[in-house]
Amino acid sequence: MPTYRFRELEVPLQKKSEVRESLARALKIHPEEIFNLKVERFALDSRRRGEPHWSYNVKFDVDDSKAGKIKATGNHAKGLVEIPSEDPQDLDPLRNSIAMPGHIHIVGAGPSGLWGALHFLRRGFSVDLYEQGKPVEERFRDIRRFMIDRQFNPHSNVLYGEGGAGAFSDGKLNTRSRNSYSTQVLKDMVEFGVDESVVTFAKPHIGTDRLVLMLRKIRQEIARLGGRIHFNSCLEDLEISHSGSSEKQCRRVSGIKVNGEWKTCEALVLATGHSARDVYQLLHQQGVMLESKAFAMGVRVEHPQSLINERQLGRGVDIRLTGSAEYALTAQTLNKTSAAYSFCMCPGGVLVPCASEPGTLATNGMSYSKRNGKFANGAIVVPIPSSQKLFDGLTLQRQIEKNAYEAGGKKYSAPAQTIKNFLAKKSDKILPPSTYSCGVVPSNLWSWMDKKICSSLAEGFINFDKKIPGFIDKGLIVAPETRTSSPLRITRNNDTMESLNTQGLFVLGEGAGYAGGIVTSAADGVRLANRAKKENSSIP
Repeated sequence: MPTYRFRELEVPLQKKSEVRESLARALKIHPEEIFNLKVERFALDSRRRGEPHWSYNVKFDVDDSKAGKIKATGNHAKGLVEIPSEDPQDLDPLRNSIAMPGHIHIVGAGPSGLWGALHFLRRGFSVDLYEQGKPVEERFRDIRRFMIDRQFNPHSNVLYGEGGAGAFSDGKLNTRSRNSYSTQVLKDMVEFGVDESVVTFAKPHIGTDRLVLMLRKIRQEIARLGGRIHFNSCLEDLEISHSGSSEKQCRRVSGIKVNGEWKTCEALVLATGHSARDVYQLLHQQGVMLESKAFAMGVRVEHPQSLINERQLGRGVDIRLTGSAEYALTAQTLNKTSAAYSFCMCPGGVLVPCASEPGTLATNGMSYSKRNGKFANGAIVVPIPSSQKLFDGLTLQRQIEKNAYEAGGKKYSAPAQTIKNFLAKKSDKILPPSTYSCGVVPSNLWSWMDKKICSSLAEGFINFDKKIPGFIDKGLIVAPETRTSSPLRITRNNDTMESLNTQGLFVLGEGAGYAGGIVTSAADGVRLANRAKKENSSIP
């Protein structure tokens, strides 16, 4: 029975569930003549404005008697190809195991830490997971309280706590490339109650409200497997032992200090996220190798979701079938380097404060599962190159965040400016509505933001208005967006994920500078755990 793959199969919006019927029409055969139909990937295709449709990649079998007809159809069906009976699998080319002790200490309960803990436990390791913040339910209450009294909690906020920053960043699960590890993460999510479409949808999304439910189930599974999660537990120091000659000295993690108590530790997994500045300082003081890396900073912009829907999908399209429209924008300078680009776009979403230190202000966007809010928001950011000085990027982040806090009135209100007046370099007298939960105040961003960033943003906005007319006239800037990724990287061996100069220290996720989102960060944890082998153990 021959096996085929059909790419970019068009399925009408209103017939999303009729994939088999659409495939049969394309192949000019009866639906019952298609066997073992499997959806590999699907997405909303809105390239033809006003005529969006679903696009599916599917794999299927047909009876030998129909193979000839299928092949004849293949001359006209551009997406149809026959594939071998043994379809090659997405295997990890780095199959060497990593010897690790049976007891693993993990710091950080974001995606990397949670999935690392889960999969270490599934492989028979003992795990202690430390998180400086609170369980997600308590974290939600702290964030709501902050919106009212503006008393900042440095350990429980939009960035810190169970689930990490990803719990308040829209719950987007899309990743540029999928492999066996990222696919495993998505399958785990389905196991913990997420809709199974996340495995096949090109741009899956959970929503902050549903992420909370999933996090509870992961926590329960970690406990069921014997793992210990320690909330309100902050990493304060490392003990690093030294051996060997002065010419060839070996450094190894031997202990960690958590909440004033020292614990023996032979394997430490750091999964502390891109905003754990105190951890970077600690590692630097202890001589762990770090390097400056490129990142991006800019602003958040809000538009009426109705504008984005009309410009991206066309007039008259039923949003109940498509969901709220998104955009992905890039502007280039004359020398073809990126001047500005969109990042973490949240259709039907809201803006939230995401500072990690008192007296500073940063913004982020998120959406709930229905994405049915009246406003769209997205980050418009500018690349910041790596620096010769290790902490230059972090220093620039912090300075802009301090300036924003001052410009917003020192109450975590956000400085804001219409895009039209930003281009004119003047403040607004009255601002349009915003979803930012702590309120916005008029401010001329050119007076306190980095001028190079402002100039690149201005160039980007002019470019984006050509692609989405109304982007300037209907746009509101809420500033700043500084936490796109870490300005530092903890250098590691890419095979073992271990620090280049400190044995027993394994670094994961966005905080280490090797991931860029919920799925890739979680996949980092799965990869380390799945390749780990207990020292003196027969575990494969």
